[in-house]
Amino acid sequence: MDRRQFLISGIALGAAASLGVAGWHYSVQPNSDNRDWVLSAILPALLYDALPEDTTLAMAQLQRSKTAITDFIAFLPLSQQQELQQLFNLLAQRITELAFTGHFTTLAALSINQRLAILQQWRDSYLTTLQQAYHGLRELLYGAYYGQPEHWQPLAYTAPKFR
Repeated sequence: MDRRQFLISGIALGAAASLGVAGWHYSVQPNSDNRDWVLSAILPALLYDALPEDTTLAMAQLQRSKTAITDFIAFLPLSQQQELQQLFNLLAQRITELAFTGHFTTLAALSINQRLAILQQWRDSYLTTLQQAYHGLRELLYGAYYGQPEHWQPLAYTAPKFR
């Protein structure tokens, strides 16, 4: 280890310790808990106006949407699956979550308006990585929610009929 690596490691460990982070190990292994945790935090913010007033119905629709997302991810190209999984893993860790959101509190602990503001910042960011994260999540989440036939009635959408 050279001097530069030693200094950078020391600064990173000091910053992690000052933030109260016990472990910030990054793993690229798929973790469905990370996906579920991130989706539980972001789905209510993106679908805020589309969800019903009744919390029981809203929770059921959110759960069906999470299941649809999980089912759909398997049909994506492998590179996109890996990118999504990396994003879920990064957002589930405290240090990278702080870098992505700019908040010390977890994504799930933020209010809906704060989550929407974070997503809007990603959309308008000059960093293409944040823009890709926003657009990828938005398309995936909207597709999973509005791809369910029970959500077509309010939109006056009828499915095309094939021969």
